[in-house]
Amino acid sequence: MKEQLTTSKLLDKLYKHISWIIIAISIFGYLAYRTLRVEGSIEMILTDLNTWLNIFFVTWLNLNIQNSAINSGISAGIESQEFKLADELNNKIIKSVNNELKDFRHYVRQLNKEAKTQVEDDYLFKCGVDTYDELTDKQKKKFNRLKPIRHDISGFNLPLYYDITHNGEIKYESTFNKQKGIWQKRVGKILNGILFGVMSVNVVLNVKGLGEALISVGVISSGLIITYLLSFLPPMFKLKFVIPKGVLLKQTLYKSYVEYKTQTHSLSEFNTNNISNDKIKTTSEV
Repeated sequence: MKEQLTTSKLLDKLYKHISWIIIAISIFGYLAYRTLRVEGSIEMILTDLNTWLNIFFVTWLNLNIQNSAINSGISAGIESQEFKLADELNNKIIKSVNNELKDFRHYVRQLNKEAKTQVEDDYLFKCGVDTYDELTDKQKKKFNRLKPIRHDISGFNLPLYYDITHNGEIKYESTFNKQKGIWQKRVGKILNGILFGVMSVNVVLNVKGLGEALISVGVISSGLIITYLLSFLPPMFKLKFVIPKGVLLKQTLYKSYVEYKTQTHSLSEFNTNNISNDKIKTTSEV
């Protein structure tokens, strides 16, 4: 548990200070770049095989880092305590709303209509009139551009994390086929072999160029670190913080529907000292 708490706090701090971290790494990469010197003409550089090998290699590194970082970010988000609690609550909502979907949609449509009416009435009240015809031409233009808040329940009964096909189908397949995609993996390994093979053809040890190589590695590493952070943190942050908050909002909306449907709502004053809600605790509170 202590290890989980430490990792969670570290990720939270990392995301909180991500802007400064990116700036620091970028400055380091720029300083390393400024110590390098380009020799030869542009035509010679463009016709040099090493130029294209270097570009291809760095691109290959970035793509691999990005793919690994996204998977790591998703894994970290799904494994967080916040997501697990939100997922448990969301599954309960899905089980209920799937049997009430038609009536629930009708309820939300009525809410949206009421929201539109409320915004229009508020504007009429602000203008000191009772009807649309009493507005001036300028006020009528503003009235026609009013945008009430709408409850969008698209995907309300979907799981928090799922895979979807290009045809919009959710696959519930829960098996692992080790032969699936084996040829794509083999092609990838062949390309990797060709890349590193070409880079090692007729290679001669150049001790004098070690310093320049290390500086180049510093520049490349700066870019790779930035790629990793910008690929890892967004999915982790969304799964750990944004989605759980959305589930709480979803729960509030569905609870109001349940009270409407069962006629159990009653008017009462709110006592701020006794407000209780199904809170999704942060990892530091667990």
